[in-house]
Amino acid sequence: MDLINSIETFEARVPLPAPLAVGSARITHRTYSVVKIATSDGIVGVGYCYSRGLPMAKIIDDVMTPVAIGQTAESPEEIRKLILGFNWQSAEHGSVTSAASAVDIALHDIAGKRAGKSVAAMLGATVSEVPIYSVIGYHYGKDESGLREEIDYALSRGINSFKIVMGADTPERDANRLKVLREKVGDKPLIALDAFRTLKTLDNAIKRVNLIKEYGVAFVEDPFLESEGVAAIALREATGVPVSFGESLASSKMAEQVLYYNQTDILRIDALVIGGVGEFLKATSYANQKGKTFATHIHTEVHSQLAAATPNLYPGGLEYLDPRYEIDLFHHLLLKPIEIRNGKAILSTEPGFGIQWDWDAIQHFSR
Repeated sequence: MDLINSIETFEARVPLPAPLAVGSARITHRTYSVVKIATSDGIVGVGYCYSRGLPMAKIIDDVMTPVAIGQTAESPEEIRKLILGFNWQSAEHGSVTSAASAVDIALHDIAGKRAGKSVAAMLGATVSEVPIYSVIGYHYGKDESGLREEIDYALSRGINSFKIVMGADTPERDANRLKVLREKVGDKPLIALDAFRTLKTLDNAIKRVNLIKEYGVAFVEDPFLESEGVAAIALREATGVPVSFGESLASSKMAEQVLYYNQTDILRIDALVIGGVGEFLKATSYANQKGKTFATHIHTEVHSQLAAATPNLYPGGLEYLDPRYEIDLFHHLLLKPIEIRNGKAILSTEPGFGIQWDWDAIQHFSR
């Protein structure tokens, strides 16, 4: 039996080149908790989560590692249940499940390496690439020249589905930005909106969405908190525009509930928050049973391996934040980010997740 010998964590804090406005928040750094697990058979697996400045590495070190050391590395699901069971009072809360997700992803990385297969192949995937959509419009600027450049660059890479940020300026400005995007790409490409939970009231949300829906909206993401599903239903009914949320859901059962009550049209899901690989796949299966698709939250290296094994990915593809714009800084921890070719993410065929980590960079940003 292959046992967990050691767990090592790194808290990488990568500075943004300039402060970033995300809704009402001002962000100066991106932080990532990286977990390296070594087993008694000499296999090393790596996982991570998006810590957002919270002490995920400390949670792993202080409350998860003591429970996991000496346990079998061959059953990630058993380890997830064990570490959450020991922390039952916080077991379905974002910080704890994000930390557990990082451990789970490392254990699935080990499983793939043990089998000599990529995680996608291990899960039964038969495709070699997955479509992506480009997230654009974080920087509003004085005019739309920067937005036009982002659109042109994405199109030059063969990307023809988009998500554009909204809610950081006036409703009229958002409508104009969406008009620019639609005129650039034509009628067919899917366009989604990311509201960053900034719309506050239902009346404000209805006003903003009604002002822009004429340009064709695949869905509006995160108009409210996940706990405000009733407001999401009301927004959909008032505007006719589909709603998507779920990236902060801390278990597949939470995803099952919002689907059961029809609070989301496209399930938004993040394997690095929901509890890892198994919970991600259960949640996508629940969505499929309801006849609904799911959309991912960045982390293209991980989500490409998982989505490839599912039948109901959002037709626009995986969410993708281009490293060119220095919004998500994960690429600074890698020797090489995932390859994008003709608008699609090319799946790594290396055993495990196939992420090419730059350990010098990880250690540098963890000082």
